[in-house]
Amino acid sequence: MPVIITVLFACATYPQALELSGYTMGTNYSVRVIASNKAQATETLAATIEESLTDLDQRFSTYLDSSEINQFNNHTGDDWFEISPEFLKILQQGLHISELSNGAFDMTIGPLVDLWGFGPSHSQQTLPRQNEIDALLESTSFKLLEIQEYPPALRRTQSGVKLDLSAIAKGFAVDQIWELLDRAGFLAYMIEVGGEVRTRGMRTKDSDWMIGIENPFFNANNDSTKLMQNVVPLRDLAIATSGDYRNYFDHEGRRYSHTIDPRTGWAVSNEITAVSVISEKAIDADALATAFMVLGAATSMELAVREKIAMQLILRTPTGAKILQSSAYKNYLSNQ
Repeated sequence: MPVIITVLFACATYPQALELSGYTMGTNYSVRVIASNKAQATETLAATIEESLTDLDQRFSTYLDSSEINQFNNHTGDDWFEISPEFLKILQQGLHISELSNGAFDMTIGPLVDLWGFGPSHSQQTLPRQNEIDALLESTSFKLLEIQEYPPALRRTQSGVKLDLSAIAKGFAVDQIWELLDRAGFLAYMIEVGGEVRTRGMRTKDSDWMIGIENPFFNANNDSTKLMQNVVPLRDLAIATSGDYRNYFDHEGRRYSHTIDPRTGWAVSNEITAVSVISEKAIDADALATAFMVLGAATSMELAVREKIAMQLILRTPTGAKILQSSAYKNYLSNQ
């Protein structure tokens, strides 16, 4: 999808809002830049952003046969596989989050995602047999990956290990565009890719960027239910939200989300319906939100408190939504 450019002239004076939108990584993206002068608001900027996102898509997308990730997944050997610096960066941070979450976040989850019908094959979503899960668990663990920095390379220590970066790649893409705009000299902007957001500066001289967190219980036919659960002011930070209310299937009265627990091989089915994480970088917020979906409410709160992570949980209860916030999240809101 081509980039759509809208330059808004609210009045004859600056600053101007440059709005870009398009499609990448199987989802929509949008970029809003506050330009200090008309010369900055050019199609060249839009083309540069689109080129960068296209490059990342061709590296990390499991839907593209020629992508860098699929080249590794189709590589059957256990020798070192040369990777790009971008691929190395995302793997390094992903492995850090895997260690931090004790394996709740794991980039080797790909075959299990496919088994449950949430992967590129778009197979029928149904409960797999336990023996099928057990077979794939033998090659599912971040500990089965080795990376080297110079030159950048990756290898598996066991056959059958395949990667899926869908729970971290969008956050990485947001950070890449954030850095691109920083190098271009912009001081105020917001980037969003598939719901992962990072901002710089302020939307206006009197207002931060305001990021809405969707109400997972929203019903378009119910006027008494709000579309947004709450709104978070965001300046020079990132926020990511994961949930079970968009991509899931029901079986015998139980909901199974697209998030797979790498430790058990089962689709997540717990009390959490949405997680929001505020962090300095979108890559961390993206991966941590997935990890918290897997860990459940009690363990997620313990980890968030211990590591001082700003996290909000929305729980599904018989009486409706229940919101839990870590102390770092509460402190963040109270300081705005």
